[in-house]
Amino acid sequence: MEDLDKELQAEAEAFDKRISERLTQGFIPDLRRVRKNEYFYKSFWRDPHFINLYLGKQIEVFLEILHKNCGTELRILDIGCGAGYMSLELARNGYHVTAVDISEESIYIANKMLEENQYNDKFGSLEYKVMAFEDYDQLDDKEFDVIHFSVALHHMTDVEGVVQICYDMLPNGGHIFVHEPCHERFVNKDAAQVVLIRGILALTGHWYEPNAFDDMLQSETKLNIEVNDTRVEYLLERDKNEPDGQSPNDLEASGIEMLEALRKKFSEIEYRKSTSFIYRLLGGIRGDEETIHKLADLLAIYDRMAVNNGYINENFFYFLGKK
Repeated sequence: MEDLDKELQAEAEAFDKRISERLTQGFIPDLRRVRKNEYFYKSFWRDPHFINLYLGKQIEVFLEILHKNCGTELRILDIGCGAGYMSLELARNGYHVTAVDISEESIYIANKMLEENQYNDKFGSLEYKVMAFEDYDQLDDKEFDVIHFSVALHHMTDVEGVVQICYDMLPNGGHIFVHEPCHERFVNKDAAQVVLIRGILALTGHWYEPNAFDDMLQSETKLNIEVNDTRVEYLLERDKNEPDGQSPNDLEASGIEMLEALRKKFSEIEYRKSTSFIYRLLGGIRGDEETIHKLADLLAIYDRMAVNNGYINENFFYFLGKK
């Protein structure tokens, strides 16, 4: 238990540091109030238009899947909520959400965003708590209709154990709903499409590194190295010159491991492919606003079309399971 506490503390400190740094740079973790922010040099958080194409689409899918299979005005436990922007949107759509995270700084700013919320039409309810999921017995209300993970389950060191806890907590007919990475599916043929897109953007002056591909124009070998580097970038969720991930337990579980644990305990109601590459591409586009927004629109719709038709592999997935 002491080792687990140390692991969780290190994880919490990493997320405390991350959100604190972003806040000092003007970050607003509210999808309806976020502003342009050049601090995010290659992230979709750079522009509200990019955020809507990526996270806005996720919220749209969340609501569609929940409404179709689970219902409305349900009690949702949101695990690893971070700064709370997904929890807030669920509550704004009528759900009664309890959201927990181990990062005190994240919960602090989440509560601040909740206090400042002005979108109260159809608002359900929302409560944030600083706690580890393993301490779920500390919750005042332990009865939920849905347990939700949005890019949080892959941080768990014991995925099977966490899924078992979810199963035990839920009533018969309750659901577990996740949106998680499956980066192992993103291979070199997928990375090659990203390299081509980035290369064209760079050569036409629409990429944040305008000369990034100049030395590859006459060398197939160098271009192939870039493809492999890009695959690794997406696998690890960081550039090759970044020494660390976002936290000590980042990418602790693969998509294969998460799906195996989920399918072992829950009846699969829906599996849906999510996006492939746009989350590490949209923020790198440069140019005048009209042009970059058109480029972003094209890339976002291409990403969805290519994934849905099997032209490129998904990097994330949605899973809904029922007890």
